[in-house]
Amino acid sequence: MEYIFPIIISATVTIMLFSFMFSIYNIAMYFRTVKEVRRAWYRARARQYFAIVMFAFAINQMMLFKYWYTYVICAILIIFAIANYQYAIRAKRYFESHFAEEDAAWDALKKKQQQKVR
Repeated sequence: MEYIFPIIISATVTIMLFSFMFSIYNIAMYFRTVKEVRRAWYRARARQYFAIVMFAFAINQMMLFKYWYTYVICAILIIFAIANYQYAIRAKRYFESHFAEEDAAWDALKKKQQQKVR
């Protein structure tokens, strides 16, 4: 256990960092995107990665601090992270199904604007 403990802690911290970076990237894409369905999709992806951050953080804290109140707080965090992750997956799937519809609407709008210019 003495050998594996630092590896587990390092792995959870690495997972937290990468998930946090992906979450920030998706939030930035949310602000940069004009299309509403894509914006919602990026927001759902950011929520999904943030749920991974919460889950890894809770596991990390349970490994580091062995007190009963740590386990209670981390259990709440894990439950919230799992619920958040499931919600994000469902939202992502829902918004992905509307990509073609949104792209068609944007293409029609661009054609209409091009005809107006002529």
